[in-house]
Amino acid sequence: MTNTAHIVETALLLLVAYLLGCILGYGVRRILHAARGTRQVVAVPQPVVVPPAPTSEVRPPRSHAARLAATVNEPLPAPKPQRVEPAPLAAKSPTEPATAKRPAKEKSGDAQPPALVAARNGKAENLKQIKGIGPKIEASLYAMGVFHIDQIAGWSKANAEWVEGQLAFKGRIRRERWVEQAIELSKAKADA
Repeated sequence: MTNTAHIVETALLLLVAYLLGCILGYGVRRILHAARGTRQVVAVPQPVVVPPAPTSEVRPPRSHAARLAATVNEPLPAPKPQRVEPAPLAAKSPTEPATAKRPAKEKSGDAQPPALVAARNGKAENLKQIKGIGPKIEASLYAMGVFHIDQIAGWSKANAEWVEGQLAFKGRIRRERWVEQAIELSKAKADA
């Protein structure tokens, strides 16, 4: 007998044993349930509802704010309205490009990379050329003001860590070498 025939024979015997077990189990179950007879339904008495004893003084519930207000002796003075002047708009010079850089955040230790308000020449580059950047990350980078591959090529280690913090991908930029890929793509674009 060959190995294949032996394997097939063993599988068939296991299948027959399984089917016999199923049939035997079904028969035993039917016999045991038939021996139990019919189920007896026991009537459950209805619970008796006892109304609470009436109290002599009924007080409506008070909210936490109402209790707190009752404890204050003097009302607070009304806030004085403050006039807020809008900041004057800076006049744009015709030589100034329309894609001015966003102001950096004022936190100390914040390493936000330089961001653009809009893409240069009104057209953003396809950042998905960098392996590891998909459509969702590309949209997030556009929202952060990163529209061009040369912007990514200019990131420092601190800039990359800041972007990772914004994207919630710790170590991904370094691991997937976004900056190195962007530098290579920028060089290839300059050579072409």
